[in-house]
Amino acid sequence: MKYCPNCGAEIAPDDKFCTKCGFVLPVEGQTSGAAKQVRPAQPSQPQAASTPAQPNQTVTAVQGYATNYFQWLWDALKKPFNNDESAGQYFGLINFAIIILLNAFSFNTVIQRFEQMGSSMLGAFGASTQSGVKSSFWMQFIFVGLVIYAIFVGVSYCFSHYATHNLDQTFLGYTNRLAHYTSSILVLAVVQFLDSFAVNSTNGVGFYTILVVLQLFILLSGCLLSVAPQQGVTGSLDSAYTAILTTVVINVLLFIVADIAAQSALSSLMSLLKQF
Repeated sequence: MKYCPNCGAEIAPDDKFCTKCGFVLPVEGQTSGAAKQVRPAQPSQPQAASTPAQPNQTVTAVQGYATNYFQWLWDALKKPFNNDESAGQYFGLINFAIIILLNAFSFNTVIQRFEQMGSSMLGAFGASTQSGVKSSFWMQFIFVGLVIYAIFVGVSYCFSHYATHNLDQTFLGYTNRLAHYTSSILVLAVVQFLDSFAVNSTNGVGFYTILVVLQLFILLSGCLLSVAPQQGVTGSLDSAYTAILTTVVINVLLFIVADIAAQSALSSLMSLLKQF
């Protein structure tokens, strides 16, 4: 089959001109100027399929890490004592950090609600109030939360490492084990955060306080369970004395932190009252 060099239409082999455009076909062995310049129309070729965009490796890695963390957390909630030694080494620290943030914003919300109620009460008695007064203590609460968890984790790790001779347990491995034991604290912290929006002078304070006490109780229980010597290891102290000393040291340090925090909170409250 031949094609017209002028319009690309199909022509019979014996034709001397194109029946479509009338172009005179050159004799075999000769090439006209038009034939040199015009090429037969070629059937269109399908374009190669475009390569799909590759996903960002950083985003993929973060998504995979988050998926593994939530799977670890779910397993911890179902079976707290079946600790996964192969889990991500920072899962325990991440779990504690989320709890500290939830508690900090929860306490800050309660403080702001009581500020609003106090402002309304002063206004009802005719006292002059400044509208829009709203203090923010969430950074202070985050700092206090970090100190409290550092006391629990640090003291219990020292007793676990030196008193009960769990020398093969790294600090990150210990935080993972402790977070696995106390995974239910995260659930309580979420409930506490949601409950903070319903706390007022006559409702919700008791339940809110119970949630705080339960978190501290579970954390202390997890620390005492974590300092127990591992199988086949003999500690320098009996397990009972180790647990007692761990509790005493933690409580003494907590008392010091609570005293400093109370004085700071009282000072901030007095400064706030001077604004009215």
